[in-house]
Amino acid sequence: MHIEAFYMRGSHRLSFEMTTPEAQADVGFGGIKAFAFCEGIVKEVESLWSFTKSFVGGLTPHPYWPIIGSHVPEYMQEATLDFLRESMGLVMEERPIQKVEIDPDLI
Repeated sequence: MHIEAFYMRGSHRLSFEMTTPEAQADVGFGGIKAFAFCEGIVKEVESLWSFTKSFVGGLTPHPYWPIIGSHVPEYMQEATLDFLRESMGLVMEERPIQKVEIDPDLI
């Protein structure tokens, strides 16, 4: 991994030396991935925070532990709904049925 910050607009050139067969095989298999953050550090930190809220939670097998328990926390639900609304214009309505019982023989 390599992180580079450019403080001036314009063209920039990066050169990487892949001197070992392992490095060459790695680049040959996966290529080089580049990510550009063009809107400034504040917008990027906000974006990363939104991403984190959408995907970090339910990390343990303990359902009653706050935040890391094996459930989808409320903040995670809200962050996902916000993302769908902002990025796709999809507004999901809350369903009246919260729990569905399924006969195990039908699974």
